[in-house]
Amino acid sequence: MEDRTLPSLYRNGVQNPDRWAPSSENQRDPVGCSHPEPGDLLAWRYAAWLVEDVRLYLDVDLTDEQRDRIDASVKHLSGDQRTLTWERHRPFHLILRHHNGPLIVKDGWEPLFKRIREGREISLTSWPDVRRWYRLPDPYQTCSCHGHIWPCQDVDRAAVAEHQLRKMDRLMATTDPGRCACCRELITLRQKTVTFPEESEFVPGFQGPTFHAGRAVCWGAAEKYERRFRLAKNPDISRLASCPGVQFIHEHHGMPTDQRLECSAGQLCTGLHGPAGYRRDAPCWHKVIIGNHGDQPVYPRPERDCGYYRPDIGRCLGGDLSQGGSSINPVAADLLWENQQRSRRAA
Repeated sequence: MEDRTLPSLYRNGVQNPDRWAPSSENQRDPVGCSHPEPGDLLAWRYAAWLVEDVRLYLDVDLTDEQRDRIDASVKHLSGDQRTLTWERHRPFHLILRHHNGPLIVKDGWEPLFKRIREGREISLTSWPDVRRWYRLPDPYQTCSCHGHIWPCQDVDRAAVAEHQLRKMDRLMATTDPGRCACCRELITLRQKTVTFPEESEFVPGFQGPTFHAGRAVCWGAAEKYERRFRLAKNPDISRLASCPGVQFIHEHHGMPTDQRLECSAGQLCTGLHGPAGYRRDAPCWHKVIIGNHGDQPVYPRPERDCGYYRPDIGRCLGGDLSQGGSSINPVAADLLWENQQRSRRAA
C-alpha cells in the first residue's frame, strides 16, 4: 500500500509555541510583518492578541549591547541608506492584549518579557530584523472544537501523534529479516544483501537490519547505518558496507574500459564502495578537501600518477606533493563523514 504524505511539522507549535503560525488563509500578509501597528490583531502562540500600543526605543533607552547589534546589521551600508536601515532595525516595545485563544504565557520565557494586569496584557521587546508577526484578517477562521485560531492546538497535537505513529511503523519494518530496512521492499533470493549481525540500533532487542546491496539508495542507507552506529561504537570493527578511503578514477578522459580505479586507503581498502550507481568516485585530478594544515589544505590523493593533464583542469594528483598540503590518508572517507556530520549539527 502506498504511504500517505506525512503531515508538515514546519509550523507546528506543540513542542515550541513560538514556531506556530496560522494557516495561510488566516494571514493578511503572506510572509508576516515586522512593524505591527496599534489596532492590529496578531496571531501568536495559538491565540489572538490585539496591539494596544507600539513604542520605539529612544536613543537614551538603548543599551550598549543593543547599539552594537544594530551597528553590526548595517556595517555593510553607508550614507542615507545606513541611516534609514538603522532606524528600521530599531527595537520597539509591543503592548498586547489577549483577545481569544489559549494563554500560553509564562514569566521568564523571553528576555525583557513581562506580564501585567493578571496575564491578560503583556509587554515585550520586538526586533524588526528578527521577528515576523502574523496579522489576522477580520473575521478570521476558527476551529469548531474550541473557537480558537485555525489550526488550533488539538489539530497540531494530532499531526504530531500521526507523525510519531508513522515513524514507529517505519522503524518496526526494519526488524523484518526478509525486508530491506531502507526501501521496505521484500528481498528475493537472487538479490544481494548486507545484514548487520549486531542488535538493531533502530529498535533495541531485535536483530540487525538488512539492506539491498545492489541498489544505490539502499547501499547508501547501509553505509550511513554503519558509520553512524557500528563504527561510532567500535572503529576497529569489521566493515560490511563502507571503506575508509576515497576512490579515484584514473584516466578520466578515456573510455570506461580504459579507466582505472584506485582507493586512497591503499592496503586498508575494503573494496566496499557500493554498486555502480552509487559510486561517488572522484577524478584523479580533483582535490577532496578533508581539512587544513596551517594555511594549506589537506586532501587525499591516489598513490600512482596516471599522467593525465589538462591546462584548464589540472593534472593527476598521484605522486605529486609539489602543491603543498596533499597527503595519502587511509581514512579520508571517515574524515569526510565526520566533517559532514559536524556541519549538519552546526547548521
